[in-house]
Amino acid sequence: MRGKFSKTVLLLLLLVFSWSLMAGEKIVIDLNTAIKMALENDLNFRIATINYEKNKLEQEKREANYLLQASRYNELEMEISRISMENSYRNTVNSLINNVIKEYADLWLAGLDLEIKEKTFALEELRWQEARKQYEIGDIGSISLLEQENAYNNAAFNLEIARDDYQQRKKEFSRKLYPVEGELELAGLVYIEEWEIAEKEVLETALENSTELELARARVLLAEIDLERAEVSAAELDRKIKDKSLEAARLELENSREELLDKVQQSYYQFKQAVKRIKLSEERLKGAEERYRIREQQYAAGLITRVEVLEYELNLLQARYNYYSAIANYYQAENNLRQNLNLQTGVLLNE
Repeated sequence: MRGKFSKTVLLLLLLVFSWSLMAGEKIVIDLNTAIKMALENDLNFRIATINYEKNKLEQEKREANYLLQASRYNELEMEISRISMENSYRNTVNSLINNVIKEYADLWLAGLDLEIKEKTFALEELRWQEARKQYEIGDIGSISLLEQENAYNNAAFNLEIARDDYQQRKKEFSRKLYPVEGELELAGLVYIEEWEIAEKEVLETALENSTELELARARVLLAEIDLERAEVSAAELDRKIKDKSLEAARLELENSREELLDKVQQSYYQFKQAVKRIKLSEERLKGAEERYRIREQQYAAGLITRVEVLEYELNLLQARYNYYSAIANYYQAENNLRQNLNLQTGVLLNE
């Protein structure tokens, strides 16, 4: 009995130890995982999903009630109601995905900015130490020393702000996801290859998939049926009103088409600009990496000072930040274009 008790205690101790390791470990997630977790666990989205499912059931009930008085007019009304409901829910999904992409990217960039602020602080601290020594031997005056001290204090303040900002962003982003024990860590932003799509295909896809145009066409058909009914039995004034309603519906359809094409062309332009920005920032990053590599070799050979090496390292970190900022901008531009075309989010497709 005593042996069994000892084994039980040992097992419990091992479990507690393993749980403590899990609680302290880092939880690494990529953007796809973050989006899926948010879609599964965001309370506002779960409420919207339940309401959408409830509305679908109510829609089925209305359609069943219309079976006894079936008509093309009633069918169109039901179709407009269904499209509007689905479009509203799709917009809710898109809004959540947009927010997750933005907050994920902002958190990742905040981590890079924190690294820049840490390196800036180290550089200013080194400069301040050199300035104090120069002041002691009379190489610089008190004004120059004070200026360097102010630069050091500003770097320390900016570092503290960056740390607070990063931790706050991490807490806010973690709340969007399923609560897990451990420290949240992002896998980062990766640019694999651009989405190859021509402007002509973009415009054709937009016209084919647009729910706004689908609704506008259905409203035109509804107005046409209204006018046909009025021409059979309505008074002349009522017929004129129905005729104007049809004219307005047709103009609304034309206007919706023009607005859609303008919006899609603008999002396509932003998408192509995002691609160019990535390529440009990548070239600048490669240049910064090469310059830093050379300076490291020069420092190892005793040709330059530690301050000069830190300056080039800081330039490298800034170039890296700009590169990942361009990737984040590309993610959002691609996602915006896909949503305007009623296509699935790109990051999920690239999984």
